[in-house]
Amino acid sequence: MKSSQSNVTPNIVTYNAAIRACAEGQDLIGAFELVDELIACGLKPTIVTYGSLMTACERVGSVEAASNVFKRMRTQNDEEEEEEMQPNEIIYGAAISCCRKARQPDRAFLLLRRMIKDGLFPNAATFNTVILAHTEGKKPNLDQAILIYRLMKSQKLAAASSSGSTSFPPSSFSTEFNTTTPIFCKPNRQTYNILIQSLSSNRRPEEAELFLRKMRLEDGFVPDVDLYTVTVTAYERNGQPMKALRLMESMREDGYDFYEAKVLNEAFKKAVKLVNVVGRGFSSKASNTTESSSSSSSSSS
Repeated sequence: MKSSQSNVTPNIVTYNAAIRACAEGQDLIGAFELVDELIACGLKPTIVTYGSLMTACERVGSVEAASNVFKRMRTQNDEEEEEEMQPNEIIYGAAISCCRKARQPDRAFLLLRRMIKDGLFPNAATFNTVILAHTEGKKPNLDQAILIYRLMKSQKLAAASSSGSTSFPPSSFSTEFNTTTPIFCKPNRQTYNILIQSLSSNRRPEEAELFLRKMRLEDGFVPDVDLYTVTVTAYERNGQPMKALRLMESMREDGYDFYEAKVLNEAFKKAVKLVNVVGRGFSSKASNTTESSSSSSSSSS
């Protein structure tokens, strides 16, 4: 980094800025080379250095490189007698995002648990990244995404063991999380967008509607019309027209008129048509039953 014609020696601030520039330029190799260079010059990487290095890993989605960053931090702590340097929220957040980009949701959740174990406070963006990681791909794990939402809303979280399964049922929250440290994190609008869109896309409209209610009643957000649209459409696709009509009617509470939304209006027409078809089917069946009964009575006579 130092020019052969210059007597100016870069300091740690200069190196950190250069590493950050490599991260933004998605130059992962260059970022690691700069860290090696600053160490060779007798400088010590700081928490900012490792944060920028982890950001470089996140930009390209390299989980292997992210693991290397954690390893370098542990090695530096082992070699020095000073107070240990622990990963902060920025480092964990970037590592979790890296796992999501690499399509490794279990690792993302494991890092979230380790983050809590280290006494850090994940924000809504970090929770959302882990939730999103479990809703993407060909085989989304929506049940796990919902569990992470519940963890997010827990009034008290505890040190989660970093060993064992990265997926556990709701009943194990009480045993996995044992401290009384309050780490309540309020879900934001994006949290609900992720869950409702994913549940509706995977034909689970009842649960999507449940989160629409939670969004309104528990956290005070007015759902966007798009969230109603995907949920109503999911009901219509599942052949549940009455539930679709009921949900569209409830939209009026939030000031929406489904006649004004083209997609919802079409869904409404399909739902009404399906209700009529089902109704005619029941009427026809009832009529046939009555006629059959009448015929039987006449024969008996």
